[in-house]
Amino acid sequence: MPSEPQRILLIRLSSLGDVVLTSPAIRAVRKAFPRAFISMIVGKRSADVIRENPHLDEVLTFDRKGRGRNTSEMRRMIAHLRHRHFDLSIDFQRRFRTSLLAYGAGASCRVGYHSGGGFLCTVCVPDNGHEHAVERYQRLLKSVDIPPDGLETEMFVSEAAKALAEERLPRRDGFRLGMFPGAGWKPREWMAERFAAIGDRVAEHYQAEVVIFGGPAESALVHQIEEQMLSPAIVLAGSLSVEQLAALIHRCDLFLSNDTGPMHIAVAMKVPTIALFGPGNHLKFGPIGDGHRLIRHETPCSPCKQFTDRCKNNICMQKITVEEVWTAIREQRDR
Repeated sequence: MPSEPQRILLIRLSSLGDVVLTSPAIRAVRKAFPRAFISMIVGKRSADVIRENPHLDEVLTFDRKGRGRNTSEMRRMIAHLRHRHFDLSIDFQRRFRTSLLAYGAGASCRVGYHSGGGFLCTVCVPDNGHEHAVERYQRLLKSVDIPPDGLETEMFVSEAAKALAEERLPRRDGFRLGMFPGAGWKPREWMAERFAAIGDRVAEHYQAEVVIFGGPAESALVHQIEEQMLSPAIVLAGSLSVEQLAALIHRCDLFLSNDTGPMHIAVAMKVPTIALFGPGNHLKFGPIGDGHRLIRHETPCSPCKQFTDRCKNNICMQKITVEEVWTAIREQRDR
């Protein structure tokens, strides 16, 4: 690697949570090379996660859901990168497609994992599926002598997003609980009636304001929980950008979520978080840092690698009871 790279390319095309988890690595790269021009390629839907990140000079988006399914998006991006003269690329993903982007960009030093497109890298790092994703990314940095800068994730939002959050969730005395009952994959979702039961207990016991968040795909689920609750709840679902969602989550005192991107956003926004894990890998993707709580139960089939709906009884999520979540909320609130 050049001793002082002038142009650095970072790559992570995956989902919201995966991009949030790269934030400690982004911070470390900037700290190591304060004068470098740092670009990052992310999936189009994840751009909001890093758009306001002050450690980056440029955010490039790759359309994974559209043209990215054939070769045209790859050709477009490589043509855009080819003459940028990157000195260093770091591929946080483990895919042939991302390795090909780094290779096509012409970076002289290309850091990545052995598997996937590892043969296209100049520095290959063994992968370890048993460590947290944040630590996994840090091993990539260490391979080229970039020191880590802590494990704490972070996310930045614009003043416009903060203003919207102030309008939708103005500051108030008392306790505010945010809940995200969706997960993007049904087997990761805790039961709607249990979210409703928790919302009612928190509202009654703490005279709390309960806010139910959701994306466009979760509108029906969010309204189902609202209807099942005896106490009133604020529903914020459907039309929020990722940046607006982050600013609104930041105005909560505690966040209860399934294993999904907004859980990582809450942690990055420094909101104490209770994460409910079932089929997901809690060792790799659990909330990282102090002040957070993970609830899960051992089952022989978890973590589950089948992103399908084959599981009919969802025992890993069924085992999480209202009582233990309520206990965790009280411990978080009353400590």
